[in-house]
Parts: sequence; structure tokens; C-alpha cells
Amino acid sequence: MPRVNRFSLIAATLLLIFVGLIYLFAWSSVFTAKSIVISGAPTVESKKLVLMTSGVLVGQKIARIEPRSVAQRLSALTWIRDVQVSRNWISGDVGIAIEPRKPSAYFAGKTIDSTGTIFLLPGFKGADLPYVSASTPALGVDAIALFRSLPQTFRSRIISLSARNESNFSMRLAYQGRELAVKWGANEKNALKVQVFNALVKLPENKNLRRVDLSAAHAPIVK
Repeated sequence: MPRVNRFSLIAATLLLIFVGLIYLFAWSSVFTAKSIVISGAPTVESKKLVLMTSGVLVGQKIARIEPRSVAQRLSALTWIRDVQVSRNWISGDVGIAIEPRKPSAYFAGKTIDSTGTIFLLPGFKGADLPYVSASTPALGVDAIALFRSLPQTFRSRIISLSARNESNFSMRLAYQGRELAVKWGANEKNALKVQVFNALVKLPENKNLRRVDLSAAHAPIVK
């Protein structure tokens, strides 16, 4: 066989193989998404939203599912902290691993995490979280830091926290069937303030106590 014809035959064969591979991966039904596996979505509603937002469908050609593009679409959901998308060419599984933000408090009608990011998590009903009122998310984060620094027995009584500035916190507590307004002051001497509060509410003369000012822990004011 002439040398030129042999090279032409090899080139044609390689071209056919290349075209065949393109067809196999991009057009044939061999490599298609057979299942979409979502992990990390904390609620049923959030899992449904991930599936819808991802744009990935069972039966879709795996070659046409671009993990980076899918992750970018999902990153637009503010309750998602991080997302990883993978494709398994053998099993046909498309994996979407979600790292959700963790709600620390209610803020401005939504939830806020420890970084100050405000988001709305579909299906979340965390009634045990405090309600935080602050002029900025940064102050909201400071209020959350105060909340987390308190003992669990005291923290469980807190209904809401407010922050006027970083040295002026106040809160409302549920105590023996009534609400108490507590002026906390700065986020300091918290162990002492809790100790003083517990001592004050146990005094017989404070059985109808409604307001406590603990901003100066050594000189509390009660009303």
C-alpha cells in the first residue's frame, strides 16, 4: 500500500474514532444521568429547591452537565455556604453535596449565621432560636456571640436580644410564666451577671420583678 494512502487511512480511522467518541459521550443514551444524589440539604423544601435550581435532569447527557456551572447556579442561594458537584460516568450518578449555613438567630424576618450572613432557609422552623434586633448585621453577630457565651440554662430562657451598640445589649427572658426585661450592657463579666440575676430572682421581695439592669453587675437595679 502506498505510504500516502496508509497515512490517509490512519487519519480517517482516527477521525472516525474521534467522531464516535463525541457521539458516544455527547449524544448517545449510554452516558446519561441516571440519578441525582443530593446530600447536606437540611430540609425537604431545601432539597427540592436545590434540585430545581441545579437544572440537572435524569436522562440528561452527563457530558453536558458542567459541575462548575451547576455549582455557580446553586451558589446564588444565600443559605448555601459551599457546594460541590460531581459526575460518575460509570454509574450515571450526579452528586450535589451541600454545606448549608447554620441559623444562629432570627434577624430582620430571616435567619442569620455566625458570620453575619442573612438568609432564608426553606422549610426551617427553628423556634428555639432567639430573635435578634440590631441596626446592622455586624451588631447582630455581636448579639449572637453574647448569646453563645451564656450558660445553657440561662440561654434557654432568652426570647429576644437587641443591640443598640457594642456596649449596650438588652434582652427579654421567660421566667416562671412572665417576661423579664434585662439590660445587659456590654458583653463582659457575663458569668457574674448570670450569677447576680439568679440571686436576684430568688429573693422574696422580687417575686413580681419585671425589669433588671445588670449593666453594672456589682450594682444591679431592679423594678
